Amino acid sequence: MKQQQGIALITILVMVALATIIAATIAKRQTHTFENTAYLMRQNQALYYAKSAEAFLAEILVQDHNNGANVDHLQETWAQPMPVFPVEDGFVSGELKDESGKFNLNSLLNSDGTENPQTKLFFEKLLVRVGLPAELSQAVIDWQDADDLTTGAMGAESNYYQGLPNGYLAANTQFHQIEELKQVRGFQGDKFALIAPYVSALPDTATKININTAPALVLAALDEKIDVNTVDAALKAKQAKLEHFSNVNALITMPPFDAMDAAEKALASQIFDVKSNYFKANIEVLLSNRKRQLTSYMLRKDKSVVVYARSLAPF
Repeated sequence: MKQQQGIALITILVMVALATIIAATIAKRQTHTFENTAYLMRQNQALYYAKSAEAFLAEILVQDHNNGANVDHLQETWAQPMPVFPVEDGFVSGELKDESGKFNLNSLLNSDGTENPQTKLFFEKLLVRVGLPAELSQAVIDWQDADDLTTGAMGAESNYYQGLPNGYLAANTQFHQIEELKQVRGFQGDKFALIAPYVSALPDTATKININTAPALVLAALDEKIDVNTVDAALKAKQAKLEHFSNVNALITMPPFDAMDAAEKALASQIFDVKSNYFKANIEVLLSNRKRQLTSYMLRKDKSVVVYARSLAPF
């Protein structure tokens, strides 16, 4: 009888231990489920807040078009940061950046796939300005064009890239983001960082560079004799007076651009403009001390704004 009572006691203890383990496991899983659910809800809420800010910034672009469609410059409302908007347990902020103030990598080819000599010439001048060989334009063109024929000595098609340690194929299509340039011959490592601030990847091959929002180095790339610091000082002085360029001729008749030769002035009239159609919205949402960022790429056309790409990667 005593032996049976001992076995029963052990059995009860084992059952209690198992019940305790099961209860602890259930509680732990419930905690994880609760945390995961709260995380997903917070992420979704942050995304909705970000899209609301996106719509707000898009409306600002529409109003700017209605108020002055002929010129875009940095003194306008769209160029000012969005006021920080408080929300429950956080805030939303954002700003618009003009992508039309940079050189569009996709403008090296025309819509029919042929090479654009004017944009290629300017791109080569820009490459030299940042300290890269002008011939790298050949590799950028080969990365986009549909054929497998190299453009020149510095060109590169799929047969070149497949010979690399971790081989891959040339895209043979437009750039969708400038980071793709890291895969192009001659832009690996630190070399990409040299050109990255001055280029964009816009879907329209016929875009022009807005001189009112372009960096001083981009404008100075027109002529190797022009000093970048002189251009930067001239632009800052103009902005301090709340002035802007109403047309391209206002730039090329201003020192030091007025000293350029006729060919360079003609190039400026072909690749420069004072209007912008492409913008990038950097939006940040902070909820429960957790940050989420959204980058929206916008096209303004026909009195409306279309978001043609989004990214949740940190900017």
